[in-house]
Amino acid sequence: MTKQKKLKDRVRARMARTGEHYTTARRHVLAQALGSHDAAPETVAGQIPAVAALRTLLVHSSAALPESVGTSEALLMGIAGGIGVGVYSFRYEADDQSSFFLAGRHLWEDDEAYLRAAVERLGLKAVVSETAGAKAARKNLDRALEPGPVIAWVDMASLPHRALPANRVGSGYHVVAVHEADEDSALIVDLADDPIRVPRAEFEAARGRIRKFKNRLLGVAPSGEGFELDRAVRSGIAACADGLRNGRANHTVDGFATWADRLEASSGKHAWASIFPSGRHLWTALTWTYDCIEHYGTGGGLCRSLFADFLAEVSRAGILDGAQEVSERYAELGRQWTELARAALPDGEPLFREARALLDQKAEVYLSEGANGTEQLRQLWERYSELGREAADSLPLDEEQSEGLRHQLAAAVRAIHAAEVDAARALGDLIA
Repeated sequence: MTKQKKLKDRVRARMARTGEHYTTARRHVLAQALGSHDAAPETVAGQIPAVAALRTLLVHSSAALPESVGTSEALLMGIAGGIGVGVYSFRYEADDQSSFFLAGRHLWEDDEAYLRAAVERLGLKAVVSETAGAKAARKNLDRALEPGPVIAWVDMASLPHRALPANRVGSGYHVVAVHEADEDSALIVDLADDPIRVPRAEFEAARGRIRKFKNRLLGVAPSGEGFELDRAVRSGIAACADGLRNGRANHTVDGFATWADRLEASSGKHAWASIFPSGRHLWTALTWTYDCIEHYGTGGGLCRSLFADFLAEVSRAGILDGAQEVSERYAELGRQWTELARAALPDGEPLFREARALLDQKAEVYLSEGANGTEQLRQLWERYSELGREAADSLPLDEEQSEGLRHQLAAAVRAIHAAEVDAARALGDLIA
């Protein structure tokens, strides 16, 4: 039995035992593989794109950390700055389109700054290259791969194995780790349980699709600074606590209070009643709420569950007194976020129930099958699009019911906001 098959079997056995969906069960199974420096699938599979990509570099690069240092995804996520906040609603009147987005990772809006800070805390040096030209980009990749894997910025929707709808092309801001490349293909690590081989031409197109980070690469090299786990953990937590409490309103925990206000408001430019009225717009907001919390590179629970794993690991290492208690706060927050996600697509309505099942199934197929699941993913996306069209014609909520659901979600978000404020304060106290 291959190691990949064993991983899948362990995840499905946990699902059968606990009732968790694939993403959550997989997070727990991967958490059991702490600090492995071999090429087992646990060093490839991941949940948060930038962290999983960085983990691949550390495991396989010539600039790897000392073997005594663990390389679990949770530990790296915490050192990189842990969790964050992003709450955005958009309305495009000309196209009659509305969209909603939630983010839960620290510096989610800037992968380069996030990765640079993480690499520096690890006592290494980030080596970044960027070019507008396709020929130069190809040469840069070949050269950058000589000492080991690199991280590449790509458009997720342009990667063929993702099977995303054509209307997503150009909006899939994403990073992957590249193991190797030849004239015909590139071997990449993209969260799934196995590495994925992508035709070179299509991979280069994905690298060049989004102008703001066109053909960007990041590798790691020794810096001569050395690595101290205690210092790295404290620095990561300090960055996390600062980000949660300071900065732009929709990038701090108070952004959740603003979201609750907008859910409850009956009128106004930013009110959900205005941006997401009952019908296809509300459908978009509710399905994206679920997907962003549970599946969009979060590991479930808007990254809070994986962050709780990080703090539990810190506690076991004896680095910070009180880390276990704060870990338990974030584990509970992860559960609250998952409950909110499920409340956005309530069981009582068949259309919502099927949408949630499709989103869960898409995540499971991709993570467990990778490129082998491309055709199935395409079919799932087609059915998901059909559901959206059905919702546009007959969303199973009238105006009064829509208002009731918005108020129910607002109450849950307010409770989460209060818990997030308390947890962020406790997190800061750890290193005060």
